[in-house]
Amino acid sequence: MTQEQPAKQRFNKIVLVAFGGPSSSGKTTSAAAIKSLFKHAILIHLDDFYIADSKIPIDSATGYQNWDCPEALDFNLFENYLKKLKSGQGLEEKLESRQPSVDLKLNQEEEQLLLNKIQLKIPDSETTLFILVDGFMLFHDPKILELFDVNLFFRASFETLRDRRESRDGYNTVEGFWVDPPHYFEKIVWPAFVSSHKYLFENEDINSKLLDNIKSSYKLHDIINENGSNLIDLVGWSIDNIAQDIN
Repeated sequence: MTQEQPAKQRFNKIVLVAFGGPSSSGKTTSAAAIKSLFKHAILIHLDDFYIADSKIPIDSATGYQNWDCPEALDFNLFENYLKKLKSGQGLEEKLESRQPSVDLKLNQEEEQLLLNKIQLKIPDSETTLFILVDGFMLFHDPKILELFDVNLFFRASFETLRDRRESRDGYNTVEGFWVDPPHYFEKIVWPAFVSSHKYLFENEDINSKLLDNIKSSYKLHDIINENGSNLIDLVGWSIDNIAQDIN
């Protein structure tokens, strides 16, 4: 097919894959690794849909800006953008991202093993466009979940997530740079995640199992990414579930 044809016609299929989960769960690194393996892939970050810094809601208990609630993001813009991509429109447009590049830790042998897995399990991958979307609030609302063909949920314990988050320098924002104030994870990040995602779990316990009807209704797959987990295992698991849901 020629370059002049509409973008959608260059692919037999367009697949949207969600890499969701709390901050520091490994979703962004896994999504970036997947992008490096597929011949045709776009990586979208939910963090690029934040509203302006000056409009971020203020948490009444702490006085901190709450960057981890749904209201801090422009979900109407995000939803419309994904629907446009899914329809094959706007694929030539490049979304400028504020997110730093990810330092991948796959060696050459691991890459080849994963490429072999893709060739075996997703034989039409070279004629498929994979739109990979990572974000901490992809699963807070069923209508967002329904946008995706595959939903991958990365999880870890409170302690692991807190330690990873607190090791970060900060985040690029619409108007500048954000550095977490003291105890931000336990006061803002974790409570916001629990509040918006507890509906997915048995007895609304975030440390419990996902509800069976949620997993089946939304093709929601989850994996525990504690310290000691290997990137090749996270990526291999992702490929397995992508293959299962799109074939």
